[in-house]
Amino acid sequence: TYTSSRDGTGNPQQKVCKMFIEHQPQIAEYAIKSPDNMCRVMDMVSLSIQQPWHNVGTMLKDVDDSGIESKYLFGSKRPGFEYTRYNKHNLYNVIFYKDMTLEERLLHVAGTPGLGLPKAGFVLQLCTGEVGCLDVHNLNRFGLSPNVFKLARKVKYDTALKKAHLYIKTLEDLGGCEYLWNSWCVFMADKYPNRYRDADHVSQLHVDYVVK
Repeated sequence: TYTSSRDGTGNPQQKVCKMFIEHQPQIAEYAIKSPDNMCRVMDMVSLSIQQPWHNVGTMLKDVDDSGIESKYLFGSKRPGFEYTRYNKHNLYNVIFYKDMTLEERLLHVAGTPGLGLPKAGFVLQLCTGEVGCLDVHNLNRFGLSPNVFKLARKVKYDTALKKAHLYIKTLEDLGGCEYLWNSWCVFMADKYPNRYRDADHVSQLHVDYVVK
């Protein structure tokens, strides 16, 4: 459990937050219901790349309404959107059912255009409660270089697998999936007090955005 440093008025508080164990299972339950639901979770992950977290819900709604024509599917996000639809059954089986190591599953999801290891880790964090996301905020918080986890375009599979293993081990050394989720929410709430009531609000948005 973690404590949020303030309430909606900016006053100190000692509210205990159990964010990951309350919110992640709701998303996992939604995602496992169908490949289409899983795709929507992956859309949220893709849309969050280099974008403010508080805007992601609006973007996701536009993608719901406009599909491939959404103005928010720019850069590699449009190819990623198409890739997930074309490969949704395979991705669904890999994420939820296939007998693969965690490194192999992470690497397979990372093959989605635009994701890479960090956002593939976010997909698994949301869908199965594993791995996690070393986004720019977490990289800065922990003094890590993004280059360590980047996959070259023509990287050999064995080399990529070693990078996936390093990524997972790094997350475990930092405290693990649940800690990364909760501490990120606390960090975001403290960094953007005008956007979020508290850390629990940051965490709840994961559910609000994606679960219909």
